[in-house]
Amino acid sequence: MRVIGASFILGIVMAVGMAVGCSAGGGGDKTPAGGTGGAGASGGQGGAGGDIFNPTGGMGAAGGTPVGGDVIVNANCKANCDDFPAEPIFDGVAPSNAPELFGAPDNYTPGLCIVEPHLGDSGKHGALFPANWLRVRFRVKPANNENLFEIRLKAANQTNELVAYSVSPVWAMPKEIWEAIGVKGGAIDQEIQVTIRGVNSQNPGTPTGATGTFTIAPVTAGGSMVYWAATSSEVTPTTSKLVGFYVGDETTIDALTVPQVQQGNILSEGGRDLRGKYTDPKGVPQGRAQCIGCHVSTPSGEEVGFTDHWPWNNVVSTIKEGKAGEVPAYFTAGAQRLLSQPWLGMMTFSKAIWGPGNRIALTPYANRNVDIGFTDSAGYGSDRLAWFDLETNASIPWTEGQSGPTNDAIKGAQGTAWGFLQTSGESQGIVAPNWSHDGQTIVYTSAGKSQDGRIADNVETDIKTVPYNNRQGGAVAPVQGAATPGVSEYYPSFSADDKLIAYNRAGNTSGKIYYRPDGEVYVVPSNGGSPIRLAANDPPACTGQTSPGVINSWAKWSPTVLGGVPNGKTYYWLIFSSARDYPGAFIVPPNQYSPPDTRSSQLYMTAIVRDAQGNYETYPAVYIWNQDPKTSNLTPAWDIFDIPPPPPPK
Repeated sequence: MRVIGASFILGIVMAVGMAVGCSAGGGGDKTPAGGTGGAGASGGQGGAGGDIFNPTGGMGAAGGTPVGGDVIVNANCKANCDDFPAEPIFDGVAPSNAPELFGAPDNYTPGLCIVEPHLGDSGKHGALFPANWLRVRFRVKPANNENLFEIRLKAANQTNELVAYSVSPVWAMPKEIWEAIGVKGGAIDQEIQVTIRGVNSQNPGTPTGATGTFTIAPVTAGGSMVYWAATSSEVTPTTSKLVGFYVGDETTIDALTVPQVQQGNILSEGGRDLRGKYTDPKGVPQGRAQCIGCHVSTPSGEEVGFTDHWPWNNVVSTIKEGKAGEVPAYFTAGAQRLLSQPWLGMMTFSKAIWGPGNRIALTPYANRNVDIGFTDSAGYGSDRLAWFDLETNASIPWTEGQSGPTNDAIKGAQGTAWGFLQTSGESQGIVAPNWSHDGQTIVYTSAGKSQDGRIADNVETDIKTVPYNNRQGGAVAPVQGAATPGVSEYYPSFSADDKLIAYNRAGNTSGKIYYRPDGEVYVVPSNGGSPIRLAANDPPACTGQTSPGVINSWAKWSPTVLGGVPNGKTYYWLIFSSARDYPGAFIVPPNQYSPPDTRSSQLYMTAIVRDAQGNYETYPAVYIWNQDPKTSNLTPAWDIFDIPPPPPPK
């Protein structure tokens, strides 16, 4: 008998621990473990490979240099492998006679619902995991008062089946076994069969059960994730924050909180006084950031750019360990003032346009009752696309009680410190831009009507592109397949190699865009083509939930793309938010800006894989179980964030 302590039982609140005892792996027909550098993404540089647990080489980020941790994983065992233990694993609570209560492995009737991971059956893919991902967790919904569960895993190259017994409907694979079959190459690139059965230990009868498959990819994923965690729509210093973790971490860390943000002198929309002097300061000092939302990483990974509370000014803040909240040294006072203008939108940056003397941010710039600058009246209509030099030496003075001199200075700096990209052929508003990694192209949402930097309600929205052209812009072009009349297409994002665009799609143009229940995540080639609906939109069928209807949104790509894999495939990873049901789900208290549906959301990861012939396959979603279920988790960003390491699990 193999006993795993109670720290391995994962309840509604994730309590996790490091397994001890028999080591996994060591026998069978094995070759040396380790990683191999793969071909870099488009515009990138291939890595040199190395030890997966201390990678000094790896895959090249698109347009950049090697990023450690992104490697191809070589299978280290072809047959007769012993990564799965011969003896069953008991959770420390399950009775010793559990095997007798279940009987033969095929002794069950259908009825148990396996929620995690989303398993494949009937020719459909199951979930696909990066080899270094958070260890696989199994969660079932009991059907008939089951209180004892058997988890059984089978892989073609393994001598034994992994068998575990747990009194909890949530169980995570011991970490040393997960590493053995994943990053050490013990069971990669093959379907792993999962069968879970449940009985009531006081009245066993015939077990209920279900079966299906998942796969571990022969590649790792790199980078770190930072997301917006909120407990209410009401703006206070404690109701929202940025939370982060690195791939594989079992805990998270607060990356940035509202009180940490040090940038000051943020003005009200009229520009005559500090925000919060004559309005509710939302619990922070006058002129300070009130909310952290719609954030993106700067290309260095040391800062985030985010949109503040009304009137939607923009802020850039450090998140680096020991410096969270500091104003970056390059972010000049003039640039801070320019980006504190009201009614801006989500910022975007490009690695190719980022370095000393050339740090540029792009953002929508809403219409107003003056041409540019501060004003008390928000405009409606067609937002423009503006660029801002974060290192400008322009002086933008401010005197309390006056906005005229400040607006005059803003006008005088136009063309040198900031300005507008030409968008020839665009008659609609420009919202939610995303800049390609090679710095050549901006993809954005073209909205029939925009509202103070946001997409207005009940309007046509399409995905279009415009060239950057050294701040000059150019002719706008719709993305074929993502600019369909009568359909809402919005929130686009370039993949790390700029070959794909992920975006949201809803079947009509009625209602609010933000947090639409009928929103789904699609992918289209960046040069246009047939849109691809992701399998990750759909919850497991046994849950009774369907999409559209679970608020799938905010898809963002991993920071690297792995090519050059021996199987001929290229692996893309994607993170997104969804309000599908989960333990601990709640209704987020709304405010005047809230959408009609305020179900809490959580984060999910998924894969898109291109084969050697250029065909794409998509996979079901993987719930990211280290996140806090007591916060609604949205607007994720997956990049090379330089955040502090999260603490070890307790």
